[in-house]
Amino acid sequence: MFLHEIIKGANPSHLVFEGEANVTYGQLVEWIRKYRNKLYEMGIRQGDRVALYSSNRAEFVYVYLSVVSLGAIIIPVNCSLVDREVDYILRDSGSALLITDTAMTVSCPSIDIHDLDFQAEEDKAEEAPDFPKDISVDDVCALVYTSGTTGSPKGAMLTHRNLVENVEQFISRITFKPEDKVLCVLPMFHCYGLTTVVNASLFAHSTIVILRSKSPSEIINTIVQHGITIAIMVPPMYNLLARRGDPSVMKTVHTFISGGASLPQPVSQAFYVRFRHPVQEGYGLTEASPVVCILPSAKPKYLTSGPSLPGVETKILTEKGGPYTSGTVGELLVRGSNVMKGYWHKPEETAKVIDKDGWLHTGDLAYMDDDQYIYIVDRIKDLIIVNGENIYPGEVEDCIYEVEGVAECAVVGHPDELRGQSAWAYVVMKEGYPFDEAKIRKHMSKNIAGYKIPRRFVPMTALPKNATGKILKRALRDY
Repeated sequence: MFLHEIIKGANPSHLVFEGEANVTYGQLVEWIRKYRNKLYEMGIRQGDRVALYSSNRAEFVYVYLSVVSLGAIIIPVNCSLVDREVDYILRDSGSALLITDTAMTVSCPSIDIHDLDFQAEEDKAEEAPDFPKDISVDDVCALVYTSGTTGSPKGAMLTHRNLVENVEQFISRITFKPEDKVLCVLPMFHCYGLTTVVNASLFAHSTIVILRSKSPSEIINTIVQHGITIAIMVPPMYNLLARRGDPSVMKTVHTFISGGASLPQPVSQAFYVRFRHPVQEGYGLTEASPVVCILPSAKPKYLTSGPSLPGVETKILTEKGGPYTSGTVGELLVRGSNVMKGYWHKPEETAKVIDKDGWLHTGDLAYMDDDQYIYIVDRIKDLIIVNGENIYPGEVEDCIYEVEGVAECAVVGHPDELRGQSAWAYVVMKEGYPFDEAKIRKHMSKNIAGYKIPRRFVPMTALPKNATGKILKRALRDY
């Protein structure tokens, strides 16, 4: 099955979107037809890359499915990124077009997503040709950029098979039905939200309730107003709801899922105590489309993401090798039809993470128990995850170094009850330059996404180093 075919067989009169506007599956099919005709008229062809920068809205899905139905490649872009960061992705991918809900200065042609709205005008575009017959399910249909743990953002090449089969794997453990109403508070551009909310709902012909606000009151109001049955969120949202939510308003929800970062046990316990409902924690990464494992409702445990999904192989690579002993910590490896084809135009980077036997090296330390439940222990490298978003410290440090007077800096992650982690920047100023946090923040706000700006800035007279002069970030984490 190809990605755009996941809506086939849906009842045309059943709602696919509910909220700002009610849209049926029949209307969705018609919107996709109009969008693909317009995009084809604009010159989009098989293999072209089309970037999409947009907050959560029905039009995101219209663009998403129309692009892949033309045989082109969709690039969902993090809509927290600033122009310079977006332009890097556009240049790296060779994008032919950017569709955006925000005016941007970039190097490729762009169009406002609202200018693709045909509701008030007669549709005169010629019918675009059918989906190309020479495309296979193993061809790339999406590039999802991730910083990973090293270097500049890389485009994970996800195929039709990757995305469709990961949805099938996911809903084999989490049941979605047409009568379900699924909360869409996760950003659609993020692989987590795209697969578990958008693709899973479309595949099961469920109804998606779109919410752009992340405030607890808005989440609760939406759950009550629409009778949400499946809520998929990140740990900070569960933390806030566990402290503020009224148990009586959650009665319609039969499934709560958490991902994007580890769910702290105190949060999970507090949520259960208040709502008498477990949160099913999952684990994944963009390179795996992204879901690897999720906690089954029949046998919940704390601190674990459960066993791997059906069709997804996992193993722990320990230093000594040999047969695995339960509880031994090592790197988590993943193999299956959900594993990406590789990084866009980066064969050397691909070879570093996918070995000759097809195992994806996640860079995460983990262990398994006797039930094959997976426990994520720590990041092997310096990746920081704040509210489910990856932050690469080197990129943040480069931006800080641009501030006049900064001599040295290091960015590390610290545990944060609300966000999972928070970034702290340790800064040494040159002689004669005073430490000015406001000045640094002002510069960063113009040159880097807001979520990447450190939560705390710590002035230092010197940074700890080893004998070769390398900054010891481990020592800063204990600072």
